[in-house]
Amino acid sequence: MIAIVFPFRTVLVQILIMFLAIAIESWFLQKLLKIGPRTSVEYTAILNLGCTCVGWLVFFGIESVLSKDLREQLIGYILLGGSPNTYPAITTIALSILAITFLAKWQGLEIVENMVSGNKKASVPQFLGPPTLTRRPPKKTFRVTTQFGAVLIAHTVSNFVILTVLFLQSVNN
Repeated sequence: MIAIVFPFRTVLVQILIMFLAIAIESWFLQKLLKIGPRTSVEYTAILNLGCTCVGWLVFFGIESVLSKDLREQLIGYILLGGSPNTYPAITTIALSILAITFLAKWQGLEIVENMVSGNKKASVPQFLGPPTLTRRPPKKTFRVTTQFGAVLIAHTVSNFVILTVLFLQSVNN
């Protein structure tokens, strides 16, 4: 009986999406913020699990106050796929969720780092002396030094990859 009621496919897709997001975002945070691989995976796992849990709680909270017709449409869309007349509303909701989860991850990363470091300020680099003539001039490369930029890039790329995977899945069905 539980196999008929429990949405195994939806839960499995959510878990796979979360693993994909953690892998992509941790790689970007590691490279852009110059943190270790283990630390970047821990940070992104905490942020993605937190956003997912809060997202499901918000979903169940909103679902409980919807009318019966809207509730059936929403559950039908999530479990069975949607009808074309629900796509504009779903697109608007998806863009809102994208922006909200980005802000949550950005602020969450600051909170997690403050908890780990104990509110220590980053040390100011010391002046090592004048440059020598044998040194090459530094290459001008694009560097993201802020958490905001790193989280924005990581979140955008992971969501783009996830949407591409979901689109390819819907085309194959």
